Amino acid sequence: MQQEWINRGNFVDLGEERDPIVGLHEEDGRFTIPQAPARKRIDGVQTFNVMKGGEYLFMPSLSALKWLAERR
Repeated sequence: MQQEWINRGNFVDLGEERDPIVGLHEEDGRFTIPQAPARKRIDGVQTFNVMKGGEYLFMPSLSALKWLAERR
């Protein structure tokens, strides 16, 4: 998710821009706010947070856990 949605850019046809809050900005970046009648650009966006690790977790529902337990 981080690689494709946050750091890849081009989420709403904004080119190579990254998420301004959780994106990794190796150098000062730009963020465009799409609004009518004209977009607003913010330059100098810097990395706001530092990622220390990441996990993708799946937790089945209680009913699924009960069903699995009954299958023994």
